[in-house]
Amino acid sequence: MSGYLLKRLFWMLPLLIGISLISFLIMHLAPGDITSTEASFNPKASEESRQKLRAIYNLDKPVIVQYGLWMKRMVTLDFGTSFASHQRPVFWQTKDKDGNVSKGMIQEALPITLLINVLSLVLIIAVALPLGVISALNQNRAPDRAITLFVFIGFAIPGFWLALMLMYWTGVVHNWLPISGIHSLGFEKMSWIAQAADSLKHLALPIFISSLGGLAGISLFVRNGMLDVLHQDYITTARAKGLSENTVVYRHALRNALLPLITILGLSIPGLIGGAVIAESIFAIPGMGKLFYDAVMMRDFPVIMGILTIGSALTLLGNLLADVAYAWADPRVRRGVMQ
Repeated sequence: MSGYLLKRLFWMLPLLIGISLISFLIMHLAPGDITSTEASFNPKASEESRQKLRAIYNLDKPVIVQYGLWMKRMVTLDFGTSFASHQRPVFWQTKDKDGNVSKGMIQEALPITLLINVLSLVLIIAVALPLGVISALNQNRAPDRAITLFVFIGFAIPGFWLALMLMYWTGVVHNWLPISGIHSLGFEKMSWIAQAADSLKHLALPIFISSLGGLAGISLFVRNGMLDVLHQDYITTARAKGLSENTVVYRHALRNALLPLITILGLSIPGLIGGAVIAESIFAIPGMGKLFYDAVMMRDFPVIMGILTIGSALTLLGNLLADVAYAWADPRVRRGVMQ
């Protein structure tokens, strides 16, 4: 097993380099760059000033040279500084010669996105697992039809439209929940209990919007997995031995039905970092999703590459963790890996 892990870790490095190179090339194929964005705010900007800006940002060099300069910094986890006027570091805080600390953009946005997506994932698992089991145990009956209807609605309803409708209904009409930001004015002066309550109020709608699609998908996976497992011979044998229905369902059937879910949860790790672009943009939450969206709109290449690289590394890591968890849960896979 250790040899398998080392082999997988070894191959992650060239894969990550290949992904970053393709992302870098595709990004530079898009029309425009940061100089076009900055020049649009100043109609009197001359072509000479734009060329000077391109030279400052090294955009006048060939793409492969730009990628080499980026890789040289990336080896030391230095993703450079943003092209925006504030010139903040992309990844982690830095200190200038005068001792002034500039906080990294990803460093600032990451905790907010992690909080929202971890809470969304907990909500998805806590709700989707029981729904999937109930649906499978009541196949073709009223509970199954009701849950199936919920699944279709969850897949079909546009997230941005639902977010806007909920903002209007809960925030404008009834004034139950705040509709933007992550805390209210005077947040620093509140007690810790009031701060927690205020944060939960602000995050309630984004968490619900972020988790709706996952609730529908995971419950459907659990239902289909349970239906496949409940018709296996070993389940019939367990029932014939006189085991209770709860033991058969939750100890034997559910564990095997959750094997495909392990892979899905492993692949959800990048989403914890990447953030929900729609939810964060609509609700004005300064997380990774909104940061990525703003960077794309501004052609801020260092920020885009920093987020893409972190997301790619986490995708590869998620695949590895999913394989390891799958081998742990299924002895047949574990024996195949060790051979």
